Amino acid sequence: MDTRIFSSSPTLSRQRSYERLQVDADRLFDIGWLIVRLTQELRQMLSAEPSPTPPQLFGSLRRNAERWFVWEMLHQHTKSIVRILDLQQLFPERDLFIRKLQEEREQQIDLFSQLLISKRWDTLRDDDTSWRKFAKVMFGLSETPETAERFFALTDYIHMLTLVILGKEQPYFDDTADGEPSSPQTLEAPDPGKIDTRAALKLFLRGDWFDKFSTDKKRFTTKWREDMVNALLDSDYGQTIIDDFTNETNNRRLIVKGVIVGCLKAAGVFEESDLSLARTILYPVGTPEPTSKEEESERKTKASTLANYIGQSKKRKHEKIYYWVLDWMKDHPAES
Repeated sequence: MDTRIFSSSPTLSRQRSYERLQVDADRLFDIGWLIVRLTQELRQMLSAEPSPTPPQLFGSLRRNAERWFVWEMLHQHTKSIVRILDLQQLFPERDLFIRKLQEEREQQIDLFSQLLISKRWDTLRDDDTSWRKFAKVMFGLSETPETAERFFALTDYIHMLTLVILGKEQPYFDDTADGEPSSPQTLEAPDPGKIDTRAALKLFLRGDWFDKFSTDKKRFTTKWREDMVNALLDSDYGQTIIDDFTNETNNRRLIVKGVIVGCLKAAGVFEESDLSLARTILYPVGTPEPTSKEEESERKTKASTLANYIGQSKKRKHEKIYYWVLDWMKDHPAES
């Protein structure tokens, strides 16, 4: 058992965590809002990177805390419904059924409170910042797939129990024609080859590299970055950026990313060499080592190319965007 995830024995701290979770269970585990936000995030991921290959997808999950959390949480979502349906068959009378569910939830929260990460569960809020912070802590603690799987399974089960206890089980427990419970969350795959520039750039600027090199993490928050992307794409330069980003010829997409990073660096958001930024953006921690000299050479060339684009942000071709970024930053000194 991973001792970094699980408490080794009942402690006063764990008892307090258990009591806090029990007392406020209806609120803490009614996390429909979180499922909605994670589903929106997944849609954005898919629209930003249409039709990823399995190696690309799972490689991304292994090295990005937020993507990993989104994927695992939604992968587990509603799997525990069958356990509740089994209890319903054992206790068909509604009042008795609810009492049994409350007892079952108490037992499951007891197991949940053994997780060290459970102490941070009540830090989650209905916003797009708290779950990202939680995901990064969770990602750092999870050293084995088994410990993470246990967390996600417990979370889903307690969530489903809570929904029924609160009378919010519809449409989760609507029966389909074949008698199987239906899922309320359905995702439409993006059109093949279509890319959402706005979603892709927001996703790009959420990368761990941004916080690593940011000169002011409290100022340049995720929301600050997303507001900047929205404003930039709504500006007079927006359509040009979209046209370039959706054109995969001649490294256009890489140029757009490089120019935006370069403008932000020139405006004081980053303090790092162009090459160091480029290497970390393209090959973050967890990227598999190159398997050949040719692949190693290709990586060096791509990093050098991106570094060159980052350094061109103040040149005549891109200076209008650079000055736009400067003006926008003056008008938005902090998260709006």
